[in-house]
Amino acid sequence: MTDRLYCPQALLGDGWRDDVTLELTRDGFIDAVLPGRHAGAECLPGPVIPGMVNVHSHIHQRLIAGLTGMSAGRDDSFWSWRERMYEAVGMLSGEDFEILAARAFMELLEGGYTSTGEFHYPHGLGDQEPRKTAGQVLDAAARAGTALTLLPVWYRYGGFGRQPLSDRQKPFGMSLDEIAALVNGLQGQVDARLQRVGIAPHSLRAVDGRDLPDLLANIGEGPVHIHISEQPAEVRACLEYHDCRPIEWLLRHVEPDERWCLIHATHADEREVQALAGRSVAVGICPTTEADLGDGLFPVREFLDGGGRVAIGSDSNLVTSAAEEVRLLEWGQRLRLNQRNVLAETGEHIATSLWRHMARTGARALQQPAGELREGCRADLVVLDPSHPVLAGLPAAEQLDSFVFAHGAGMIDQVRVGGRQVVRQGRHPSRTDLDERVAELRGRLVGS
Repeated sequence: MTDRLYCPQALLGDGWRDDVTLELTRDGFIDAVLPGRHAGAECLPGPVIPGMVNVHSHIHQRLIAGLTGMSAGRDDSFWSWRERMYEAVGMLSGEDFEILAARAFMELLEGGYTSTGEFHYPHGLGDQEPRKTAGQVLDAAARAGTALTLLPVWYRYGGFGRQPLSDRQKPFGMSLDEIAALVNGLQGQVDARLQRVGIAPHSLRAVDGRDLPDLLANIGEGPVHIHISEQPAEVRACLEYHDCRPIEWLLRHVEPDERWCLIHATHADEREVQALAGRSVAVGICPTTEADLGDGLFPVREFLDGGGRVAIGSDSNLVTSAAEEVRLLEWGQRLRLNQRNVLAETGEHIATSLWRHMARTGARALQQPAGELREGCRADLVVLDPSHPVLAGLPAAEQLDSFVFAHGAGMIDQVRVGGRQVVRQGRHPSRTDLDERVAELRGRLVGS
């Protein structure tokens, strides 16, 4: 691995800079950002941007991407989609799961994500112990070469009021002692350079919120992520059981801090949005999945105006492109507010504003030393292909705008994680080795 990378243009924390060299440590961190081209530096071919951070992924759901298009009628919703997803999880062996995960992580790297937060709840695949299945996620990420924050999910109940888990949910279920033992046991299993471990109480419907203080008291200081207010039915059920809305309840009883990332928060009301914006929590938006499931739109502009921070996630992995996720985030707000360039700061290019904010916020939410090209961060970066006909001849900021808003195949030349090149000419070199096996899994699902 080279210890110097020359960038003709680079997106730094304070904007675009021409003609800089990233000097790297032996373990792939940025030791210095130097002006000019320095001796021995490898020349990167195009604009260099921080690798995007994927704050929320269910890697196993890549198996059903595109296979949920049969209408269940006018009531088709998240809840009917969920049954198809449960069916897919039920057919996976541990070996199947690891292969599927490795290939999907490779696709995410090709899409510009260099770190992923894996919201992992298929704990009991077949007769496996939860720690073995979690280890397969770590191994799949290592095989792909991506950074990973593993977020084992505490899934305890089937609904508000401690309803029992359904038969299809039972493989996900764990007691408080079991989930704490899993999280604490994994701490010594991770690659400290690339991997982190946090915790994910699934939701206030799947975990009795009154148990959250005990959970937090029994694990370390890693990130805490939770699904919340994704569906109107969830909000209604919380009102019936707790006499308040999910985010309102969490803010009142748990007081989340900078460790917390609230996933979706789609149906937060105005008071909840304002209250969240005044705290140090992040909100993880997953635009393509939320669109696919008909969830709705979180008021991102108002949240940012209040000082809030937003990250993006691939969630169901229907789409594995960071550019497409960022684009839909902005386009959803344009449709909601009937405006253009909604999430840009005045005088800045829209993609520059969005990419820089999302990467930085996501890295903080996953406790990954990434998301920026600066001293002390891991050298996780994406290099655009300046010879692509849609990008050729443009200044760097316009190339990034075109990459995000006129996205097409072949715009990424390479991706590096910790300075090591894991994507070359837009392709992960190991992905095709797994294509046949994943195609067989999808064929088996369709025939089931």
